[in-house]
Amino acid sequence: MMKKYFVTVIVLIASLSISKIYGQSENDSISINLSKPVYIQGDSLELRIYYPNYINKKLKSATAHIWIDHLGTKQRWKFRYPMIEGEVNAALKISEQIPSGNYAISCLIQSGFYRMQGQVVEREKQDTVINYMMRTSTKQMMVDRVKVDAKGFFTMKPMLFQDTASFYFSPAKKPKKNYLAILLKTPVDSVFEPVVTQTVFFNVGKEGTYIEKKYDYTLSLDDPDLSSDLPNVTVYTKAKTKLQQYEETYTSGLFKNDNAYVFDGLENDELAQSQSLAWFLQQKVPGLNVAIDSANNEVFKWRDELCTIFIDEFEVMPGEQMMVFPRDIAMIKVFRPPFQYSSTTGFGGAIAIYTKKGKYIDNNGAKFSFILRGYTAFDSVWK
Repeated sequence: MMKKYFVTVIVLIASLSISKIYGQSENDSISINLSKPVYIQGDSLELRIYYPNYINKKLKSATAHIWIDHLGTKQRWKFRYPMIEGEVNAALKISEQIPSGNYAISCLIQSGFYRMQGQVVEREKQDTVINYMMRTSTKQMMVDRVKVDAKGFFTMKPMLFQDTASFYFSPAKKPKKNYLAILLKTPVDSVFEPVVTQTVFFNVGKEGTYIEKKYDYTLSLDDPDLSSDLPNVTVYTKAKTKLQQYEETYTSGLFKNDNAYVFDGLENDELAQSQSLAWFLQQKVPGLNVAIDSANNEVFKWRDELCTIFIDEFEVMPGEQMMVFPRDIAMIKVFRPPFQYSSTTGFGGAIAIYTKKGKYIDNNGAKFSFILRGYTAFDSVWK
């Protein structure tokens, strides 16, 4: 029994010593604990962030920004997590593309969760309430309303969602054309002054290269300027069209089927200039008809069977395609019947609408739809 007890004490002492290498001392404000100080590509970097003073600082609900800087190349990666009662636990799988070297990992705490503030700059006087629909990258959907004050300002309730989400705003009373023009602000995406920050160091690559407290590093809130560090590289390749690049990135599963009418909204402005999506498709697709249902929604039919409608590969209810303005569409794929997406849909064909996102967003596009980045998944990949 004495030998077992002695071994346990030694292990605990060793554990505490290691935590001081890559974690926080007792006097620091934020505790950043990594699973180990040295990693290789393919490892999982597990981290625990704890801020004991969260009650006094009124940070029961906060956002933890995690920035990782490569000390050699100055490259920066950014992640962010919801911090609940001063704590975050997350894991990042280190991809093979991450270069070896010394790294700084910093935590910057910002007050509050993800919350959107906006102003309706073009509206009717009766628009004291507007609708919004949120659709996440995991294809979950939420529909709600938000109040608008006399000057058009509104603040949405705090929300938690991972990766990206699409938001569509529309008048409370469904119009033939969405006339709203909205300015939107997300404080977590804006320039901010962190309440508190802390930095620790670790190494990716060969064992034995970790040197404690020997790094010449100061956290900067400005992103590093990499323009002078990038070598000149000439690449010869057969260029793909924007539509082909978009389709490779954003289509999946059954939607990759080439047996479809495909319409380009990226390099062809015919769709953007159309008076409505229904008018455009009715002119372009033989046999496709537009009807008005009992709820005054525009619906598409093929041989008297309802078409199934998808927006960014998420099935929506009839009429909800009206929330997407033609100039906000990157691509449309129209599948002739049958399109067997499920056992109950697709008998009347399908229309898959893809919105502009990422580098394909048009700054002059519609102002009532937005694609926003949410929180990092707690189990994610660093690449």
